[in-house]
Amino acid sequence: MVGFLCGALPLISQAVTLAIAAATVTFSYKASKEVGHRELSTKMWEKRTDAYTEILQATQTLDPTRRPTPEGFIRQSDGAPPEGVELLARDLESEEWQEFTARVDSFASDEVRYLFYLWLASVSGWCWLTVKCVIHHGGDAGKYSEASEQLQRSHKAIYAVNLELMEQIRAELSFRRRSIRRVKVEGPDDYFGAVIDVEFGRGKQADLGPLCAARLITIGRQNSEVQAQMFDALRRTH
Repeated sequence: MVGFLCGALPLISQAVTLAIAAATVTFSYKASKEVGHRELSTKMWEKRTDAYTEILQATQTLDPTRRPTPEGFIRQSDGAPPEGVELLARDLESEEWQEFTARVDSFASDEVRYLFYLWLASVSGWCWLTVKCVIHHGGDAGKYSEASEQLQRSHKAIYAVNLELMEQIRAELSFRRRSIRRVKVEGPDDYFGAVIDVEFGRGKQADLGPLCAARLITIGRQNSEVQAQMFDALRRTH
């Protein structure tokens, strides 16, 4: 028995050495993988934070309360350039805007992305109603009154979505779990992509997908189209 053990000892030692080496390689691989995962998560979090900062900046820049009233746009039409009056404060067809929304699509959570595009759809509703007010100003008093009332509702919708968006961003940056409240939206049938009324209720919003691509395309086209409509309407009111 002693002789057998003496003969087997080198083999046992070699096997133990190989086992330790294998364990070391496995541990090193796992450790390296975890470090790489943490580094990737950190980089993604930094990019998400930057995207959220840009979202908040965009909501401030495009805030309709910083834009003129329909009457203000009419006054601005005097001496306006041939292309008309700028309805929005930012060009949503520019390469810069497309790169920004690409970052939102890449790094924002589903909740933030949904609320951001809902906010853009609400701004689209404001654009639509502002044009309606300009078109009917000094003309059909009934239609102007109706459009003006809808415009006020549009402001409330934009404000409500903005609050929900900011709360969601704050929660995520504080590592708090939060769900979007159930959303009910309404918009004009004859202007695809626009939202006029937004109501947040009890419960959780389960569907976070429908607003993304279609809303973005509508909003992206809208800036130039509305400018042309606005200019034509302003010329008719003078």
